[in-house]
Amino acid sequence: MNSSQLKPLLSIGNKLIGFILFVICAFAIYNKVLQNENLNQYGADLKIQLSKIHWGAWVLMGCLMVLNYTIEAIKWKSVIAETNQFNIFQALRAVLVGQAFSFFTPARSGDYVGRTLFLAPGTKLKGITQMAWASYAQLLMTICFGSLALFWNLPFLPWLKWVAPWGAAFAVGLFFYNQNFKGWLSKLNILQIGTGLKWKLIALAFSRYLVYLLQYNWAAAMLSIPVTGLDLSIAIMALLFFLSMIPAISLTDLVIRGQLFLLLMAPFYHNDILLIALTTLIWMVNFLIPSILGAILLLGFRLKR
Repeated sequence: MNSSQLKPLLSIGNKLIGFILFVICAFAIYNKVLQNENLNQYGADLKIQLSKIHWGAWVLMGCLMVLNYTIEAIKWKSVIAETNQFNIFQALRAVLVGQAFSFFTPARSGDYVGRTLFLAPGTKLKGITQMAWASYAQLLMTICFGSLALFWNLPFLPWLKWVAPWGAAFAVGLFFYNQNFKGWLSKLNILQIGTGLKWKLIALAFSRYLVYLLQYNWAAAMLSIPVTGLDLSIAIMALLFFLSMIPAISLTDLVIRGQLFLLLMAPFYHNDILLIALTTLIWMVNFLIPSILGAILLLGFRLKR
């Protein structure tokens, strides 16, 4: 087959690649939701609790979801600016597609695949390392605030409250370490980013972390859970800390999230159904809905040459 005959086939394949990826993601998301233990076990009760929520409360939660992913898109746009010029909508599209892939992959590793699909040829490998910096900045927020939360409320493993701050200090030091490598390791210096960009990532990660806390507190208000904002926030900071240490796909993440949350909230509240409803609501808003949107956005994807 000569090049003139092959070219139309490649063109058709390029046009279909987005649809194929959409089908793969849509099927995987649907399959994972069907296997969800919390939805299978508490489905009827969750439906009753969520149906009581006024539509206006859902609108505000939707706005927080948009804010959450917009901040992440700004992080992604900022960290790849050296090699790829994205506007905010292109960055948001990449973030949502990455979320679609991460929904069914271990430790959400698919996020890297989804985002780098939209990078220019020759910059994808560096894009992975750039994303690692953005993810690291978010992890720092989780570790630092989680370490503070462990002092306030840790009903198990009391020794951890003394170990976590040292781990947080080490993680911060490693993030801001700017010493250039020498010798055969000097090629790794290209993976480094500037201190100014690191501080920008920290500021954006901090903003996104605050949005997380707002989302959980608003979800608690939507479900009329009688817990103070401080107690709930401390429990959430500890929850996010532990979740960051447990590799999981979004399906098992919801199950683990629910059980950990029940344990951390035990000193303050004992209505398991409402607490499971809260974690399920957040899971839907922060993971399921963005994953569905990301899968839909794949329909227009074309391979870059």
